[in-house]
Order: sequence, then structure tokens, then C-alpha cells
Amino acid sequence: MKKIILILLISFSAFSQKAIYNKTNKEGIFKEYQTKNGDILKVGDTIQIGYPQGSEFKFITQGNVGCASFLSNSKAVVSKIKSIGNITRGFKTYALFKGYGLSVYIDYEAALETGEIKKNRSL
Repeated sequence: MKKIILILLISFSAFSQKAIYNKTNKEGIFKEYQTKNGDILKVGDTIQIGYPQGSEFKFITQGNVGCASFLSNSKAVVSKIKSIGNITRGFKTYALFKGYGLSVYIDYEAALETGEIKKNRSL
């Protein structure tokens, strides 16, 4: 019984961590992300999608392919915050939302900089 409780506590603490811009040094799933500007993005927050600079998005992808422009000017609810990478090349944190079959990955910082997503007033 004690082992089960210990395992549950460890797994819950792993999911309650916060990813921080340029300071996250491991892969994992997080509940919060502290952006470059110091804002906090949480699972369950709504992101306003902007417009792509061409015919498809560069920093909003699904299956490693840029999402089509039909997502323009829509809203998405963050379902996960995930850090991917390794020590050699570094780690990048993505906001995910559920798409059409596959999860949609948003490179939050780059998408915000290029206008593919709009800054939420609540952040």
C-alpha cells in the first residue's frame, strides 16, 4: 500500500511542475508554462489563433506538417504542455490542443512573435 501511495505522489508531482522558457532541461508534460515575457500559460487556457504568413502555419503543426489556414481566427483550448528535445540540441516547449485525429503542436514563442497566435488578455 505504501508503495502505491509513493508512486502516485511521484507521478502527481511530475505533472505539477512548471516549464520555464529557456530553463526547462528535460522532456516531459507540464501543467504550466512561463513564457519569455513572464506570463503563465496553463492547461485549459484558450489560445486565439491568428493568421499564417503564407498558405499554411509554420509554428502550428500537426504531424510535423504546418496546419492549413482554415484554423485562422479560431480558438483552441490547451490540452497539454510538452517539452521535447535533448541535452545536445536543447529543449523546446509546446502547447498542444486536440486536432482532427492528431494533437496540434504550437511553438508558442515563435507563433506569438509571427502573429500566428494572439496574446490572450487573461495572460
